Amino acid sequence: MDQAQSLRELVSDRNAGQKPLRVIAVTSGKGGVGKTHVSCNLAVLAARAGRRVLVLDADLGLANADIVLGVAPHYHLGHLLEASASLDDILAEGPEGVRILAASSGVQELTHLDDAQKLRLVTALDAIEDRFDLVIIDCGAGIGDNVLFFAGAAQEALLVITPEPTSLTDAYATVKVLSQQAGVEHFAVLVNSAPTGAHGREVFGKLTSVTDRFLTARLTFLGHIPRDENVQRALMAQRPVVELFPRSPYSRALQDISRDLLGRPSPPSLQGGLKFLWQRLQHETVRA
Repeated sequence: MDQAQSLRELVSDRNAGQKPLRVIAVTSGKGGVGKTHVSCNLAVLAARAGRRVLVLDADLGLANADIVLGVAPHYHLGHLLEASASLDDILAEGPEGVRILAASSGVQELTHLDDAQKLRLVTALDAIEDRFDLVIIDCGAGIGDNVLFFAGAAQEALLVITPEPTSLTDAYATVKVLSQQAGVEHFAVLVNSAPTGAHGREVFGKLTSVTDRFLTARLTFLGHIPRDENVQRALMAQRPVVELFPRSPYSRALQDISRDLLGRPSPPSLQGGLKFLWQRLQHETVRA
């Protein structure tokens, strides 16, 4: 029996009667737009609001969510995939009780997970699903295989862009690939480094003028975050911005976005537990 067939059988045996879990993938077309800061600070705000939050650092080759959250894990995802550490060993605790499944930076082997590694990760996460209400996946930038897997698995996609023309160009490519190859039908768009809400909506309009014309994916405007020097100060201190500078322009804007995002109902297609990853794994193995 080949590996793909084994995966299909394991997926088909899963129990669908799990408690619903909200899963948000945060992605971007290019690096340097503030995606990881958004992921980590949203996690802290959600935990502060009473959510049990897991941050899954899925930027597996260039991971830095642990730095933004100010944690120094002894183990990372690579240890789990090579079976040298358990998931409980790897999960680190950050601000407000946020848990982080850290990845490693500079490990090329993690930049493209094979089926066996994906299965090992999904199986490990499945065992801890009842500990969390919200999973925030900090995806890598761009349209690599790992991004397709994780963003395609989540029920919600949050796309971070900036006013830079290169960000818009790469964001369009990301929406195109994720919608056509990973089945992502809707993106909530956050415009980072926009001085005003009007400017943020203008940038969003430039993106949707193209996506509405050529793609079937739907984009909605989630909000804007102004450029704020406190983000760099917080990074140097290895603390989340919303914790170190709670009254800064960045923190206030993200607080509004967090209330809006978490106040929205979960998507109608939400499935129980961490079944989102099993479903994505099934989709990939069916195509194999």
